[in-house]
Amino acid sequence: MTPNTDILRDQTFDVLLFNLESLKDHPELSEVVKAYLEGDYKTILRNRTSQTLYGKLVETVSLSREDQDASFQDAGFQDDVSAVQVLIVGLAAFNAFLQANVTGPPTDWGNVFPKKDNETACREQCLKSLDVDGVSVYQHIPYVQLFCLARLVFTVFFPRIIGGEFRDCRWMRVRINAYHQRLLSGLSGGSMSDFSMLQNVIEKDLKELEGEILGEKSVLGTEAKVQFLLEKAQIYIMQGLDIKARENVRLVKMVSGFSYALSGALGKKTKFQQNDISQLVVFAKSRESEEATSDEPVGNLKDTTLTSGVKRSGPIALELNDDTLLESIEFAKSDKIDNSALPPELADLKPDSQPQLKPLDQITLLTEATLKDALSPLDKLNSEEILPYAVRVLSDKPMNWQIYTQALLVRSRIEAHRSRTQERSVLQLQVIVDQIIADTQEESLPGTDGVPEIRVTQFLPRAKESESAAVSERLKYIFQLNTPTRWEIETELAYAWSGVGSFVSALDIFKRLKLWAEVALCYHSIGQEDKARQIIRRQLYSSSKGPEMDLYGIDAEEVVNEKWDGELRPTPPHAPRLWCILGDLDNDPTCWDRAWTISKKRYARAQRSLGEFWTKEGDLEKARESYLAATIVNRQNNDTWSRMGDIDLRVGNWDGAVIAFQQSIMIDDTDAKTYSNLGSALLSKHAEMMKLQKAQAKGVLVPQDDDDEGEVDFSKDKKEDPKAILHQALKAYKRAASLAHDNWKIWDNVITIAGRLSPPSFPDLLLGLRSVIRIRGPSVGEAAVDADILRALVLEVTSSERPENINLAESPENNGGIYIPPRGSLARALLSMVDSEIIPLITKRAELWVLVEKLSLYERDYSNALKCAERAWRMVTGGEEWMLDAEAWKGVVGATDNLVSAYENYGPMEVDGKEVEKGWRSKARSAVKGVMGRGRDAWEGSEGWEVLEGRLEELKC
Repeated sequence: MTPNTDILRDQTFDVLLFNLESLKDHPELSEVVKAYLEGDYKTILRNRTSQTLYGKLVETVSLSREDQDASFQDAGFQDDVSAVQVLIVGLAAFNAFLQANVTGPPTDWGNVFPKKDNETACREQCLKSLDVDGVSVYQHIPYVQLFCLARLVFTVFFPRIIGGEFRDCRWMRVRINAYHQRLLSGLSGGSMSDFSMLQNVIEKDLKELEGEILGEKSVLGTEAKVQFLLEKAQIYIMQGLDIKARENVRLVKMVSGFSYALSGALGKKTKFQQNDISQLVVFAKSRESEEATSDEPVGNLKDTTLTSGVKRSGPIALELNDDTLLESIEFAKSDKIDNSALPPELADLKPDSQPQLKPLDQITLLTEATLKDALSPLDKLNSEEILPYAVRVLSDKPMNWQIYTQALLVRSRIEAHRSRTQERSVLQLQVIVDQIIADTQEESLPGTDGVPEIRVTQFLPRAKESESAAVSERLKYIFQLNTPTRWEIETELAYAWSGVGSFVSALDIFKRLKLWAEVALCYHSIGQEDKARQIIRRQLYSSSKGPEMDLYGIDAEEVVNEKWDGELRPTPPHAPRLWCILGDLDNDPTCWDRAWTISKKRYARAQRSLGEFWTKEGDLEKARESYLAATIVNRQNNDTWSRMGDIDLRVGNWDGAVIAFQQSIMIDDTDAKTYSNLGSALLSKHAEMMKLQKAQAKGVLVPQDDDDEGEVDFSKDKKEDPKAILHQALKAYKRAASLAHDNWKIWDNVITIAGRLSPPSFPDLLLGLRSVIRIRGPSVGEAAVDADILRALVLEVTSSERPENINLAESPENNGGIYIPPRGSLARALLSMVDSEIIPLITKRAELWVLVEKLSLYERDYSNALKCAERAWRMVTGGEEWMLDAEAWKGVVGATDNLVSAYENYGPMEVDGKEVEKGWRSKARSAVKGVMGRGRDAWEGSEGWEVLEGRLEELKC
């Protein structure tokens, strides 16, 4: 047995992906291996193994997975050598597909496979084989057969028992399925999570791969492990799973030893800035490479970036050309830079003079930026924090073609959020699109592949072949970068143009790509609904005037008034989505029903639209059935669960609402509305449980509706404590308030629930009240203060023992006898809120000064307590209403009585050897006489008058 055969038997095909060079001397594999390593995929795709596999694809593309697998039984691939040949054909087919659609350079792939009479039918079958749950891929993908051939190899041929050994290539299967998922979501109007079948397969393979690649017995080196983790992060970013994506980025840093941090450095950002201020900058440094040894693990790949002597090719980085912003931050030239907050390995770096990063480390920074940009809330602050990651990579001047292109793309996406950089964002994206189209556009005449012909006039001349990057360089990091296809990036450019108001440019792109759904939606966005309806109906219906109407373009004069009201066409690609859009335009539930039917009850969007329609119509039972059907098909859509919970909340199905909202939160825990609704459901459930308990205690039988017999009663499985339910409601509201911290209504709910607890949760009452005052105080002033809640807090503090403050600087002896509560206590927090947030708002509400007086007494600040009593009395007696209204008169009598008591209690007190108020008795008499003098004509002889007379007599003693 040859040594090369031993390699095949001793390692998995996943490891072999990084060790193909070891097969270059194998007599039967050397030619195909060398061709693959040199990027000569056309030679591989023309060999006998490839032609056999392509023949199997043509024969079985429309068959089930089991029938496809059975067709390989007599294909002759029964030993390790033939298995490796099949593996390399699959790799070459996938790379050729990516070269033709993503990276370039341009190559004519039309003559790779033999021409057949049914070539068009084969292409259509390949496209149809990629449909999932009623969703189709883009119908004009160039050379989609190459992708289907690679998919046949890695999802049907592998795994397989060959020569008595189990052979599989999970890593490539993950890549194929993830790309398939991307092709489906890119232009379907859905998200990655809409295709749960593919997502489950990907997740299963990723878990098994993780053990093989990152486990203790792994033979793969650091670079292979980093590549795997970066791929996982990119997959999770596409699927919208930000927590998993962040975890894998964290693991990348740990495995690679790459150190980076977002920090600040003094510098100038604008042309007119005089002084240096702190600017955000990313400090980054790669781990120093150790010399490779002979026993180095496989997967530590040599760097294939261009040497410094070769001119870097790729899109040109456009200048900003702004009248205010500088092209880049001018950092202060100083030897004294405070980097003490940075990790030790970054402490000696200067912001404008940092070391060159390794390619994978550059990709890590771009992944970090993409993660934050795609999955973080859109605001100016986040954009300011994200941009430095892309700037750090661009300032590093990456020599790898694909990394450089991706860095420009990431910067363009981030700059789209700012008005001053939006123009460069769109133009830079246009330059990238021009470059990618030019590099994936063949020089030969367009064939009959069904692909829209694209001819681009570039800003800049096309790169010469000697200046253009080799295909091996472009594809080396393609999976870690997750670079978009040419039609995806063109679509992104169209949305960018529409974002700046250029709908004509957006429409031109959508029309050229034949994305009729997007064309219709674009017309709808500018109010041309009739045109949008006409475009959608043309895809679904024929013309009553005959088939000759199909020969005209959508803008031809002959079809301006065409209704497209003929017979239904055969089901076109993307039919469920088209029917849903037509339903949205016509508000017609039959369209959504048809979308559900033709997707074989797999297109969840149709049921979501039906649920929304029936909700507006008031038929909540039908609406719930629709949302339930949507969750059965796709359990990963949090909005569907949330809407079903809303319906359960409206009909009083508290258990169902709780479960629905919890499911939604498990998918996305950043939606404040869902948490708030969960709190409402739990609160309603608590009220119902208390009602049942009271009824049972009285011996009253509470009747149950017969309609509920079919519902699942989760509360019967175990005894639930109403107090625990109330605590859960409080937690839900607090989480909602933390997410929507400027929504005072949610904070008001926090106050309500905290007050219902037994005993009340006073820290939460304080937190809620403080937040409401913070939000509403600037607009409504003292009306934002809930006096009842403040009174409860004051009572809780003043009726409790004063906690000891061990801080000597805050002792009464050092503060004029005034008591200062210890830090962290409820009393300290309450006093802080009252002093800083409530007192500045008080203008008319005397009861607030009364409560402040009690707190001052608690502090033993008698002088301030007396002042508060005086202020309360002045507010009550300041108007004229009390001389006419009996209730107001009672309030004045009470305030005057309270003021007299305050003078009697606080006036004689001594502070620093002096009385708080020397003439307290005369001031008290003066206050009483003043009120009696003003109210004599109206209230003499009344009960309140007698109270004041009594207080006046007491003061004469």
